[in-house]
Amino acid sequence: MAVSAKRSRPGSGRRCPFRPPVPLRPDPTENVMVNYRTVLLKTILVVTTLFTGYVKTSYGQACTGILGEAIINETFGSSVLTPLETGKTTYQFVSDRCPGDGEYILANSTHCYGSTWHTVLEDHTPDDANGVMAIVNASYESGEFYNQSVSGLCNGITYEFSVWVLNLMNPIMANGCNPIETVPLDPNITMKIERADGSSIQTINTGSIGRSATPTWIRYSVLFTMPDQGNTVVVKLVNNGPGGCGNDLALDDIQFRPCHPLLRIGYDGNTRSTLDVCANTTQLVTSTLGPGYDKPVYQWQESTDSLTWKSIPNATGPSYLIQVSYPGKRYYRLVCTQVPNTLTDQNSSCKATSNSLSLTPIESAECSGPKIHVPASFTPNNDGQNDVLMVYHKANVAFEMQIFNRWGSVIFSTDTMGSRWDGTYLEKPCPEGVYPWKIKYWATDPNRKTSDYLQTGQVLLLR
Repeated sequence: MAVSAKRSRPGSGRRCPFRPPVPLRPDPTENVMVNYRTVLLKTILVVTTLFTGYVKTSYGQACTGILGEAIINETFGSSVLTPLETGKTTYQFVSDRCPGDGEYILANSTHCYGSTWHTVLEDHTPDDANGVMAIVNASYESGEFYNQSVSGLCNGITYEFSVWVLNLMNPIMANGCNPIETVPLDPNITMKIERADGSSIQTINTGSIGRSATPTWIRYSVLFTMPDQGNTVVVKLVNNGPGGCGNDLALDDIQFRPCHPLLRIGYDGNTRSTLDVCANTTQLVTSTLGPGYDKPVYQWQESTDSLTWKSIPNATGPSYLIQVSYPGKRYYRLVCTQVPNTLTDQNSSCKATSNSLSLTPIESAECSGPKIHVPASFTPNNDGQNDVLMVYHKANVAFEMQIFNRWGSVIFSTDTMGSRWDGTYLEKPCPEGVYPWKIKYWATDPNRKTSDYLQTGQVLLLR
């Protein structure tokens, strides 16, 4: 949507003093409660423009987590050019001409006031055929470009209020507004968030929004954290550069969205998003939560189709041990909110939702673990039959083996698969008898986890 700020017409005689631009900042005259969580805020350079010897720099507050679904998404629609609802603006709607001071139009393009204004051929909203923007000619009074109440909000949750703005004034006017007002004013907007009773929660000024050689949309945003009391706010865009030559702008895509911390889950020791896991085993899922919730509340959920989710009883921690004892594939995700909210609330703006993972139980020979077999006896008598003791194994195994005499002394050891004991110690034949052995080995299961095992037994040496 676009809004064009007011400009005085040539010959009006109204004085237009030029003032250096003001960076985006809280208004010191307001009783402002800045209660947003600074870990979610990032001050960013929005735009810098050089003109008539001044450099203008504007700042905005950006969500460094994840923006949720828009609660307000004012695009002004497409094709139908009807006025805003009563109470949404203090400006007068016109439909059959270019807007004068204190007036606005809704249009999908603008060619007003010749070379004084930019020719804007389309609105800002992506992929909307014949999309509409608001074109505003700001008045001499500090009126409201936009006013909207938002209810059902969540205490302690951070929200972002944003708008796209375009300065309609060309950088150089052929004759100025009049002999006195040779330099037009630039738009300057106050972004307000108020309680339902009108008291201030947050107030931010954009500062002077500079002109550009071509039509340029600039996004301005402000973050705040919903106070502990109440669940309704009123968001406003107010003219902060009243009167004079210039101050014409376009507005579009006004949005109000929750800003949640980034929440990610993953399988312990594995970066894959889908796993085949041996049935009747367990699988640990862990999570990481970005900054923003100082008192998080968790709930794990599962699904059979990744569309319909059910909360898992007693799964309310940052990690969850899945009992893989079900048929078919299952999906898992984690939702999280901030105290005092609860996860039983169906309001999606109150909670962060993680990525999802899938898990499929399998039955295979590998699921019973690696196979180690040691013969019960051998006959090292050099007849070519069963002369050595060797270990038989299945699956990828690394191991250590020790063989002991009756007094517990190690008489043979190896860590090489395929090694064989020929029944000797220090190159001398060992006597017939029973020899204990111990094998420690490591193997990788179908879940790509490496586990260690210990197996003991004894072998009978015969000659």
